[in-house]
Parts: sequence; structure tokens; C-alpha cells
Amino acid sequence: MRAVQTIHRCDAKSWIGTKDPSTMRALPYEYLIDPDDARAALKAFADQPIIGLDTETFMDFSTRQNRLSLLQLASPTGEVIVVDALAAGLEEARELIEDPAAMMAAHNARFDDGVLRQAGFAVAGLVDTLKLARRTLRLKSFSLSSVSDHLFGMRLDKTHQLSDWRKRPLSREQLDYAALDAQIALEVFQELTERLASNGRLEQELHRARIVSTDETAERNRGVQPLRKKNPSVELRPLTAEERRVVEKLRDWRRQLASSENVPAYMICLDKTLEHLAIARPRQIEALSGIYGLGESKITRYGNEILTQLNSL
Repeated sequence: MRAVQTIHRCDAKSWIGTKDPSTMRALPYEYLIDPDDARAALKAFADQPIIGLDTETFMDFSTRQNRLSLLQLASPTGEVIVVDALAAGLEEARELIEDPAAMMAAHNARFDDGVLRQAGFAVAGLVDTLKLARRTLRLKSFSLSSVSDHLFGMRLDKTHQLSDWRKRPLSREQLDYAALDAQIALEVFQELTERLASNGRLEQELHRARIVSTDETAERNRGVQPLRKKNPSVELRPLTAEERRVVEKLRDWRRQLASSENVPAYMICLDKTLEHLAIARPRQIEALSGIYGLGESKITRYGNEILTQLNSL
């Protein structure tokens, strides 16, 4: 018997892929209590442009520290999973959590970062939607519920936030609550970054909203560049006039492609990716793996088109 439970929510709605309330739909999510099932489900999150993340914790009074109960992930392509940290464990998610190329959006991400680091993970790609909201919106409260209410007219029920996350089995209501928070964090990220992209502030604010570890900050202060596992951070030089022309052409291509796929332009690739392409001018598909922001799935999906665009310039 498989240890995965696919749960179809009846009360939690999703705007994934649309901002039209008439097309809202309930998304299923998987509650994973077996490491093999977690490993299989996590494959859907490889090379996603952005992942919504949330955690549920409980206080371990023997150590006076928060312990992880659940890890919740949501993808733009509709996958939503709730991994039971006490039953399945989180080791299968280590590669994703520690991959700096895997951008993960969480609200008040400093808390999730701290809990995951305390559990032994070298967290790499967290972006804080709380910081993005404060830089984008004018609200009295920037809680996830308030931001969701402002953006989507959906005020979240936080009744289960302080429920007992240690006990097993967890209730259906607890699992619904947990899965929805990751999904809403993703949708808040998508909405805010669309607004920021429209006025040319996306790259700057994403940089501000990234969670940087204490160790990494100390290394930077000493002039030490932190190690990266794959698709490393790239410091680009100023563009020449010709390279700026190439970037504008690539932006036109990206804009048309994003429109045809009905997704925000940043989900095709970031501005920094276009700038790196203009500087490096790769000619072979293999060379794209060294370009900032291009993972295996994006190269498979867009690689030939990118090379065609570059070769035509």
C-alpha cells in the first residue's frame, strides 16, 4: 500500500495560472508520509522558476527549540505537496532546499530559514514575500492573510496556526491549512513580481528580498565568495551598446513567448539571464548550462529557441 495520500480540497481556491475569479479551481495536494513517495513527488519541483514554501513547527520543550512538523511546497504548474517531517523525513528534499538555483518564496521567510537551518539544512534560495510586500504595497498589516486579502480578496483562516503540530494523525483541517499557505505564498510572489516587473524594479527587489545566511553575510564582509553548488551566482560587467541591443531583442522574444504561454515574463527567464546571454553569446546547447538562471528543464524547453534568437542577431 502506498503511503501517499492525495487530498482534494473542497474549500481552498487557487488562482494559479489566472487572475480571473471565475476560473478559480480547487487544487489537490499530496500528503507524503513515506520517503520514497516524497522523492518521487519532489521530481516535479526540479527546475521550477519559483516554488512556494511554508513550514509547520512545534516546540520541543526538551531542547527549547522549534522542530519541523511539515514542509509544504507549491509549484506554478499546480503540484502541491505536504511532506511529513516526522514520518517521511526531509532528507529527500535536501538537494532542492540547498540548491541556490531553486528560488523558493516564503512569507516571513527568515523564520522558515531559521527552522530549516536548525534542522541541518544549508538553505540557499529563499525569497521573502513579506519583504516584497513591504516594498510594493501600502498596508497596515503585512501578514500573509492581510496581503492575500488585499491582492485577491481572500482572507486566510489562521485558526490552525497555533494548533498541535506534534500530534499524529493530523486533522484534515490542519493539512488543508498547511497546503494552502504554501500555495498562497507562491501566488503572492507571482502577483508582486508582476507589479515590480512592470515598473522595472524586479531584479532590484528580488535581490533585497533574498534571505542571506549569517555565515554568508560574514563571508561577504570578509571578501569571501560563498560556494555554490550549481548554476552559480554571476556578477556581470556593464553591457556594451551592442549587448544592450541584444538584450532588447531577447526581451521582445521573451515577451511574445510569455504572452503565448499566458505566464509572467520572469517565468521564462530573468533579465539577468538575458544579460548573461548577451555577454556570453553561447552557440551550442551544452553551453547554456553555464548561463545564470537556466536549469535543465528550461534548456530542454527553450534552449533551441534561445540559440535561434542569438544566431539571428
